[in-house]
Amino acid sequence: MKKQIKIPNKSTLALIIFCAVCLSTAATLLVMQLASGSDQAVDEAAQQPPAPVTIEVAAVGDNLMHLPLIRSGLTDLGYNFDGFYEHVAPYLAAADLKAINQETVFIGDPSRYSGYPSFGGPTAVGESVVRAGFNVIEQASNHSYDMGRDGLTDTMTFWKSEPVTMLGVNESPEAALRIDKFEKDGFTVAMLNYTYSLNGYVLPAGSEYLVNLLDEENRPAIAAQIARAKSESDMVIVFPHWGTEYDTEPDDYQRDWLKFFNENGVDIIIGSHPHVLQPVEEFVGETGYKTLVFYSLGNFISNQSSVVKELGGMARVTLVKDEAGCRIDKYSLEPCFTHVSGGKYTVYMLRDYTDELARTHSKYGGSLSTADIWNKFYEITGVQQPAA
Repeated sequence: MKKQIKIPNKSTLALIIFCAVCLSTAATLLVMQLASGSDQAVDEAAQQPPAPVTIEVAAVGDNLMHLPLIRSGLTDLGYNFDGFYEHVAPYLAAADLKAINQETVFIGDPSRYSGYPSFGGPTAVGESVVRAGFNVIEQASNHSYDMGRDGLTDTMTFWKSEPVTMLGVNESPEAALRIDKFEKDGFTVAMLNYTYSLNGYVLPAGSEYLVNLLDEENRPAIAAQIARAKSESDMVIVFPHWGTEYDTEPDDYQRDWLKFFNENGVDIIIGSHPHVLQPVEEFVGETGYKTLVFYSLGNFISNQSSVVKELGGMARVTLVKDEAGCRIDKYSLEPCFTHVSGGKYTVYMLRDYTDELARTHSKYGGSLSTADIWNKFYEITGVQQPAA
């Protein structure tokens, strides 16, 4: 028996059609309202200022590989220098940009390892530097050409294989034109590195690009490089290798180049070479532009003797980018100290260095105290000593 289909009458059918139209209209209005609300939310989000971005900078001074330091790192399994940096590494962990002045070069031939006056050491030093957390290497120094082109090539080849940014030396003319940068969440900091000298060594004709030199004839090129750095970044840091060795005050050469860097819009200068600490200054140029300058961070680790040569510093700078622009939010200089005992070398932050450790320092016959070191730090830097 065939099932009968009941057809609604005209009034019922009209009611069904009317309800369907109402539901459709309501749905359309709801979609439009949701879309409008979504657009409004997008508009409101677009009007919100971007969240501030912070870059934490930490930098230390001269990683100066005298021959006794190289010998101290030799083990039954080869060279290892992790002990040099193990006490400082935790203080680098919170920083984003972590710079070190690699004063000396590496050389692939172990028979050529040497110390003063022409330095060359194993790449194992660099491996320990990377394991400690450093990610920016200042390689332009007066010792950059100590081992000739072989040493410079071996050094560049090594650093290019590591997760670091190498500054100041270049494998080609094209590389010499690059602007190295550190970038975090749209906040870009350009970094440049130059040295005042090569200790009498002369770069081969046609190969002047190998090392960035801080000399008078290069001023126009340096100004142009800084201008490009400013156009490609938010802030600029220059790491100059400059000054008078063992002088705890900046010299006229440093002050002249400081004025030049300031006039060209450099934001921060972090210096090396004197092998001793020098003061920190907020320099304001004739135009009102402000440059923060750490004239010298001293030795980070070395075999040089005396409190002033074993006393170094870690510069810390907080950079901020927000709706108001880019700026230095705060900065500080914290002392560190090279400890030598039993033929082994290591660096401590001075806050962690104890009188008990100081008495075991092999160069002072038990007479060294932490008060001696702190007083020298305050005397050199002008940093105010905390009230007792």
